Amino acid sequence: MKVLRKAFKQQLSDVVTEFVASAKADQAIVEADINGSLAHVEMLKKSGLVTPAQADNLKKGLTTLKERYEKGEFILESQYEDVHMNVESKLAELIGADAKLLHTARSRNDQVALDMRLFILDKTAEIEELIADLQTALIDTAEANIDVVMPGYTHLQRAQPLLFAHVMHSYVEMFGRDKSRFSDSTKRTGVSPLGAGALVGSGLPIMPEVTAAALELQNVFGNSVDAVSDRDFIAEFLFDASLTSVHLSQLAETLVIWCTKEFGFIQFPDDLTTTSSLMPQKKNPDPMELVRGKTGAIVGELVNVLITLKGLPVGYNRDLQETKPGAIRVADELSACLKVMTLAIKGMLVVGEKTHQAASDPELFATDLVEYLVVKGVAFRAAHDAVASVVQYARDNKNDLKSLPIADYKKHAPEFDESVYTVFNSINSANSKTSKGGTGSERVRAALRAARC
Repeated sequence: MKVLRKAFKQQLSDVVTEFVASAKADQAIVEADINGSLAHVEMLKKSGLVTPAQADNLKKGLTTLKERYEKGEFILESQYEDVHMNVESKLAELIGADAKLLHTARSRNDQVALDMRLFILDKTAEIEELIADLQTALIDTAEANIDVVMPGYTHLQRAQPLLFAHVMHSYVEMFGRDKSRFSDSTKRTGVSPLGAGALVGSGLPIMPEVTAAALELQNVFGNSVDAVSDRDFIAEFLFDASLTSVHLSQLAETLVIWCTKEFGFIQFPDDLTTTSSLMPQKKNPDPMELVRGKTGAIVGELVNVLITLKGLPVGYNRDLQETKPGAIRVADELSACLKVMTLAIKGMLVVGEKTHQAASDPELFATDLVEYLVVKGVAFRAAHDAVASVVQYARDNKNDLKSLPIADYKKHAPEFDESVYTVFNSINSANSKTSKGGTGSERVRAALRAARC
C-alpha cells in the first residue's frame, strides 16, 4: 500500500493490501466521491480554511478527474486502497501540493458514508423511473386487452372469471407500493454526514450545512457517532429492492406459467426467448426465469448487511466496508430486471381465445350461482351449501353445471329456475363485479385511468 504508512516501520503486506482494499467495488462510487469533494471544497472556502485560489485549483483538478472517470480513463488501483485515496493521489498528480488540503476537516469515515448516500439516492431515482416505465407498460397492455376475460386463480386452481386487465392492474398497484417505498426512503437517506469526521466532529470552523446545501441534501447529521456508523439507509434500500424483486419474481413466475402450452394465455416474441442446445423446437422464457432467479441473490444481500450490522459495537468499524458491494450489485441487478420485465410486458401477445376458453369452465361460475340464490333471498351459507351440493352432484353424474337439467338444480334449492343458465357467461360474470376494486370493466377502466395520472 502506497498511502498512510508514515507511522509504520513496515509496508503493508501485499496480501493484506489486496484483502483490505475496496477499490474494485468503489469504482461505482467515484462520481459520488468527487461530487462530495467538490461540495466539501466549497465549504472549506466559505469557512476560510482554504483560499479562493486554492479552492479553484482543487475544483479544477476534481472536475478533470470526473471527466476522466466519465470517459473510462480513471480506474482505481488497489495500492491506494479505496476511492478516497485514489482520488487524492491522482489529484496530487494534477494540481500538486494543494491536493493535500482536500482532506481538511474530513475523515474517510464520514466521506464513505456520504458517498454511499449519494450513490443510493442516485440509484433510487433511477429505479423509481424504471418502475414507472414498467407500470406504464402494464397499463398499456391492460388497456389494449381490456375486453379479454380469463380465469382468476387461487391456490393455482381456477376460481372465478376476471378481466386480464384487472390482473395487470394488480401489478400496477404492487409496483406502485414499491415506488412509494423508494421515494419515502430518500427522507432518511438524504442526510449529509460530512463534518462528523472519524467519530467526534471537528475543532475547525466547518459548516456542514453548506456542504449539505451544495449537494441538495435535505438534512444534516445530528450526532457524529451515528453519522459515521449509520448504514440503515443501505439496509432500507436493500429491503425496498428485495421486495420489488420479489414482486418481479411473482410476475415472472405468472408469465412463465401463462406461456406454457398447458396454459397458452400469452406468447413471447423471438427477441425475448431462447432455445435449447439440444432440442431445436424449444422457445424458452429465459429472461423471465432469470428475473425470478436473481431474487435470491438480491434478498441475500439484505440478509448479509443485516447480519454485518447486528454485531457491531458503537462507532465506525471496518466491517461497514462490506455493506458497499452488495448495495452496488443490487442496484445494477434490480435495474436490469426492471428493464427486462418492461420489455416482456410490452412484447407479449395475449391469446384471448385461449383465456376465454379457460374462463368458460362451468365450475368457475359456482360463486355466481351462490350470489344468484342470495339475490333470491337465500341466506349466504345456505346458498353456499346448496351450490356445493350441486357441484358434487354434477361431478358424480359426470355432467357439468351448464348442462345440468333444471330439475336437478331444484333438488338442491327450489329457488333455482330457468334463468340460472344466464349465469354461465364469463364476460358478464367478470363485469358484474362492480364493487370497489372489483373486476367489472368500468371499475377496471377507471382504475387504469387513475393509475396513468
